[in-house]
Amino acid sequence: MQGKVGMVTGAAGGIGAAVSRQLAARGVRVVLLDTNRSAGEALAQSLGATFIRCDVSDRAAWSAAVADCIDRVGIPDYVHLNAGVMSVGAREGFLPIEALPLENYRRIVGVNLDGVVFGLQALLPHMRERGGAITVTASMVGLIPLPVDPMYSATKHALIGLVRSVAAAMSGAPVRLNAICPGGVDTAIVPEALRAGGMSMMSSELLAGDVIDLLERGASGEIRVRLSADRPAFAVEAPQLTGE
Repeated sequence: MQGKVGMVTGAAGGIGAAVSRQLAARGVRVVLLDTNRSAGEALAQSLGATFIRCDVSDRAAWSAAVADCIDRVGIPDYVHLNAGVMSVGAREGFLPIEALPLENYRRIVGVNLDGVVFGLQALLPHMRERGGAITVTASMVGLIPLPVDPMYSATKHALIGLVRSVAAAMSGAPVRLNAICPGGVDTAIVPEALRAGGMSMMSSELLAGDVIDLLERGASGEIRVRLSADRPAFAVEAPQLTGE
């Protein structure tokens, strides 16, 4: 990875910050994307990295961020599309689907799903020419239900379908696209109700190791699950529909 260019979204904290630190430690020239300018710039300064403010739910902002990245650092070789939110804040409690405000719905779809779609649209025209890898942060609840936040689960299910489908469409291209599906990770977006319920939490740094491995050698279309710190990660295949 030495001397390569890496881009991370949601990079100012949590999983994104951990991945940024590990990329920088491997000699990658890291570009951090986030809406939190103060935290993003502070982390970038500590890593000798570059910070670009970007609202990933805005297609125009994505185009500008990629152009800025190419102008200042170069075309990314490794990308971690990580930015994500839940339907409500960590301290607000859960809402049934019929009570979810439109603004909350638009925000979670905008960040979690549009943020990846727009990122792929902005990045792939450049990355197809030289190759590289893109890893998306999905979730184990993209494979199973999450009754306390159906929209979070829905967006993560969508990301898994998107990754598998785009990877299949790019078969033979020099760009690999895959996803990491973590269980509980100790980040700021985890609702306190889940913490209080005894949900097992792994560190962002531990999960970042799986992300780095996927970026380095993960198969295109691979959906990798890490349920907890004490259980090894494993790949999940798409179901085979035979009608039998």
